Amino acid sequence: MNESITYSLSLVEIISLILAVFSIALGIFAIWITLYLKKESDKINHSTQDLLIEIKTDAKAISAGVMREMEEWGKAGRAALTSSSQAENQSGTGVSLKNEGKSK
Repeated sequence: MNESITYSLSLVEIISLILAVFSIALGIFAIWITLYLKKESDKINHSTQDLLIEIKTDAKAISAGVMREMEEWGKAGRAALTSSSQAENQSGTGVSLKNEGKSK
């Protein structure tokens, strides 16, 4: 009744068993490294999105300031042109197309 069953494995079967265990361990490592890199990637993505929001906010503030400045320059330029053309018309130094045609 004390029969014992013994298994004898050949060299190919031992190598196959070792490679199967190694393959399973490598698969587990691949899953772990994938999850770790995804977590790190998500952190970087989140910080990049925060920076992008800051950049957009700063860009809007800068463009609003530049637009106000451009409007002020436009007003100043129009005022200068208007006042200089009015001064020329009042002093008689302005050029009129009607007067040029009659002088010939």
